[in-house]
Amino acid sequence: MPMADYERALTLIGAAGTNDFVGPRPEEWILAAEERLSLRFPPTYRRFLKELGSGGIRSEEFYGITRNNFDVGTVPNGIWLTLDERKTGLPSCLVLVQDTGDGNWYAIDTSQANAQGESPVVFVDISGRPHETVAEDFGRFFLDRVSRVAA
Repeated sequence: MPMADYERALTLIGAAGTNDFVGPRPEEWILAAEERLSLRFPPTYRRFLKELGSGGIRSEEFYGITRNNFDVGTVPNGIWLTLDERKTGLPSCLVLVQDTGDGNWYAIDTSQANAQGESPVVFVDISGRPHETVAEDFGRFFLDRVSRVAA
């Protein structure tokens, strides 16, 4: 249950007490990001953007929307980063959501949306090629990553 996983992650974040998320992003910014990327965000990632924007907890940083300028930026502005990586071959169906710490990425693969509109999170190598699925959706990915550090 993607949304239930997302909500469990929020509970863990709240219990941990310290986090560094930018906070809610306006719906207009989310729509603008989808338009710039020419895709639709899955429901759990859309909710993450709407409620937390981008940022992290302890060593886990999640990319999203930091501001509504997608032409220049820095991490954790995932929209800017995704657009920038597309220039060197990142497939247009991917949305970068986290780095692995070794030059590779985790990304939502929007080409594989299920009936609920959720898409898997995949490992993407440094060349921009997606490989194995690491989570069936962003809600599960978010919960897995937050669980590692929120205890």
